[in-house]
Amino acid sequence: MPGDPLLAEVCRAFGLPAPRSSTRLALGMMNRNWRVGTADGREYAVKELRDAPPGPVRKQHALLRRLAEHDIPVAVPVADAAGDTVAQLAGVGYTVTPWVDGEHLPGARLDVAACDRLGRTLGRVHAALAALCPDIAVPAPTDPPSHAAAAGRIEHYLAAIAARPVPDAVDQVAAEHLRWRRALLATSVRPAGTQPEQGWTHGDFHQFNLVWRAGAVVAVLDWDRLRRQPPGAELIRACLLHFSGEDGALDLARIAAVVRGYRAVRPVDDEVLADLVRRAWWHWFTDFWPLDWRYDRGDTSCDHQFAANERTLRWWTAHRRQVCAALSARPE
Repeated sequence: MPGDPLLAEVCRAFGLPAPRSSTRLALGMMNRNWRVGTADGREYAVKELRDAPPGPVRKQHALLRRLAEHDIPVAVPVADAAGDTVAQLAGVGYTVTPWVDGEHLPGARLDVAACDRLGRTLGRVHAALAALCPDIAVPAPTDPPSHAAAAGRIEHYLAAIAARPVPDAVDQVAAEHLRWRRALLATSVRPAGTQPEQGWTHGDFHQFNLVWRAGAVVAVLDWDRLRRQPPGAELIRACLLHFSGEDGALDLARIAAVVRGYRAVRPVDDEVLADLVRRAWWHWFTDFWPLDWRYDRGDTSCDHQFAANERTLRWWTAHRRQVCAALSARPE
């Protein structure tokens, strides 16, 4: 609302005119976000930082300025009179960036040409990050889970479901999927061999972190998960997140267009990509994070995500050759 005293204080901290309108944004699981219009007719995005300390955030902001100099579409944070991009108010950090008009487009709304541009954008992001070598501390890469570790998690969740006095519909669906994974685990091969080369990546390149306007990506948002991993792994994850349908089916034609666009900007060896696809399948197969939230944290807000991931996993498992071919498509 226009009279929100918190947003008025944030605007004052950054030397902006008083807010005249504000809308709380529905997207964003960890932090509150607002769209704020100020008295001079401009609009800004205000973000509350409750899960990130100010120091690393300031380093991310410095990186964004450098990425903008490399023609990467980013929203560069507003700084106060002292050059600080994080305002501390009552022990909570806040940041402000200019509002970027556009849409978050699901993969189904991207034509082949837009898919090519999506891949090229990600390729340019990776190339710029490689050139800049960010001075930011990130978690070390981890090895893929072992068979024993995956089996242990499956049994852990099945036991948690069995211990419930009256399992509900979500419990029943989760148990059925877990039993399917347990049977498949006995015949699955864990990726082995040398770890793929690591590189700097955005870390969360999906539709809600991309703003489209007039057929182009005009902003890549939310760099909180910046990390080192094989860049091709982020390409694969971005494709899976963008192009998985309600029934779990992957849109292989669009995926291939994204991969071709990416490889036109940032070449990746065929064998490296094929190995990364195998590793991505194993990661998806041995990842149970929504169940961790439900059974270990008592948080049911991500229940729907497990079923959605499972539909994709089952379709992918049944069409492995076709998926690998799409995710290894060569530039034309």
